[in-house]
Amino acid sequence: MSIHYDLYTSGNPLKSEEQQPLHARVIPSGTIDAKKFIELTSKANGFSPATIEGCLQAVTAELRHWLAQGWIVEVGELGHFYLSLKCDRPVMEKKEIRSPSIHLNRVNLRINKRFREALESLQLERMESPYRTTSNHSDDECRTLLMKYVNEQGCITRADFMRITGISRDKALELLKRFLEERIIRKYGGGRTIVYLKNV
Repeated sequence: MSIHYDLYTSGNPLKSEEQQPLHARVIPSGTIDAKKFIELTSKANGFSPATIEGCLQAVTAELRHWLAQGWIVEVGELGHFYLSLKCDRPVMEKKEIRSPSIHLNRVNLRINKRFREALESLQLERMESPYRTTSNHSDDECRTLLMKYVNEQGCITRADFMRITGISRDKALELLKRFLEERIIRKYGGGRTIVYLKNV
């Protein structure tokens, strides 16, 4: 399955008059929460959800303990966790700042080489981000574009519908639901393999 991405400008306010370079950003497929992640891991590995949840809690507690002691902690093949700090204000001399003015910035993760290499063979496909709308098409025009695509290709996915119309994810879901209710299309498959066919 492909990972979708879109291209964005850097948006440097100091160079607003110049053309900005584009950078790629992954369009999330969604969010897997902790409960769902445990369920998926259980199905994939055979461990009970309770066992996995207990292990995650133990690892999290131990990781938090050693980070609070100032250690860099390696967690399996995932990578190394470590802390970074920040000052309340910019300083030029060491004597200008004291400990109470220094705080935790973030918890960082440096991914291990093997973990990263396992992700290098990604299949990438560009599409318009569902989180920004660039379409001026009316609902009727979106319907026409959808039916033209279905007639030519045989079926269409939500991602394809978004791509050819430029509408957002929420708008695409709204229109597809309406078109299903109007019985001009029908749904086939489930989960991430749903496609929409012409209803004949």
